[in-house]
Amino acid sequence: MKHKEIDKPTARRGRWGQDRRLEFIDHRLTWEGRLNRTALTDFFGISIPQASLDLARYMELAPGNTEYDLSQKTYVALPTFRPLFVDASSGRYLAELYALTTGVLLPDVSFIGTAPPADVVRHPTRTVAAPHLRLALTAIREGRQLVIGYQAVSRPEPTERIVSPTAFAYDGYRWHMRGYCHLRNAYRDFVFARILSMVIGDRSDRTLAHDEAWHRMLDVVIAPHPALAEGPRRAIALDYGMENNQLTVPTRQALAYYLLKRLGLATPSALPATEQQIVLVNREALVPYLPQLTHDADVSHAAPHP
Repeated sequence: MKHKEIDKPTARRGRWGQDRRLEFIDHRLTWEGRLNRTALTDFFGISIPQASLDLARYMELAPGNTEYDLSQKTYVALPTFRPLFVDASSGRYLAELYALTTGVLLPDVSFIGTAPPADVVRHPTRTVAAPHLRLALTAIREGRQLVIGYQAVSRPEPTERIVSPTAFAYDGYRWHMRGYCHLRNAYRDFVFARILSMVIGDRSDRTLAHDEAWHRMLDVVIAPHPALAEGPRRAIALDYGMENNQLTVPTRQALAYYLLKRLGLATPSALPATEQQIVLVNREALVPYLPQLTHDADVSHAAPHP
């Protein structure tokens, strides 16, 4: 028996209202400096008259932002332009460009019109099984335990763990499920890719509110390597947006070690300054909260994994 095809809505008609279209206008004027009605009709699947109404409404709300240029047959941003709806920070735009470049965000849902040529360094990815993610979300939402089969680095064979999941964390390369480990009697991180099996368990009384390392914030202070010459030190300070040759990075205690590993600062480095270009300024102040920092270069036993 052949299934009847269901008509899909054209573009975003009926799902995104005028507020979303006004944000679209604002975005295009912010980053591309111009916009015509066709951009609205193509993206949202609306009529030309509706696009004209949207542009008129935008000009009513922000009279100094745009005007119609007859020679270019398009609306252009005026020198007095000020974003009305969008986050006009470079970080927001580049995050969207990153998502587009990696395929996480599809072009038909991005407000970026003409994206510049771009690519990113591809890292090996750690997979997260969708069924495990759904069960973890359910367990956090309903306050339940999970019974998992877990392959730890420190053990030759997988072990069964009972975990009360409380949060997710991303260390820059892989996703972790954070929760209370009933074997270790402590809050630990479990790499999603190492979870071999998962089933919902009993109700749990362990919540994120009890996780002190999650709630405690630490300041990681970095600086250019003092052995660098003045020019390279200035360049490194610019790279990291340092002020007075220092940058303070607030981070959760539970995530601080991952941050330091990614920066190459988890252990004192024997690398030359030209390779390890930054140093950790406040290592001693962090040691009471991150005892891993006192270990030698082999920190596999100190890493915050079960």
